[in-house]
Amino acid sequence: MRTRTLPRTSHGVAAPSLALAVVNALTFLTGLWLALSPSQLDQELSGGGFNGFWNDVLVGAVVLLCGAAQLVAPSSAHRWRPVLPIAGTWLIVAPIVLGYNHGTPAPATTTGDVAAGAVILALWVIGVTVLGRALRARDER
Repeated sequence: MRTRTLPRTSHGVAAPSLALAVVNALTFLTGLWLALSPSQLDQELSGGGFNGFWNDVLVGAVVLLCGAAQLVAPSSAHRWRPVLPIAGTWLIVAPIVLGYNHGTPAPATTTGDVAAGAVILALWVIGVTVLGRALRARDER
């Protein structure tokens, strides 16, 4: 199944396909969930010092902004795309690095971060694949 693309933009980057727009919207929603989840999952007691609550709020805000930027200005989405694998990887290792389970166990925070990190990485891979296919299809025309 080929991905249909729109004409080239003024910056020489292919305008996004519907598939890429869906990936960007899901990235935005993942960031929104991550930023709001600490209050829903009661993460106040996760880890010492810089705990899971603030980590999720800050990383969630970054992912949310990346998703929003890619939705609002798709022609410049390539500038934001490198942030996502860093954020996803950080979320997967953050429970260990920040010691979420030292003292009071925080299984909801740990599971939430690892799952959100995996989703962000998967969306990044799908987005890069779809964008690559769209660029190749445009060049073949």
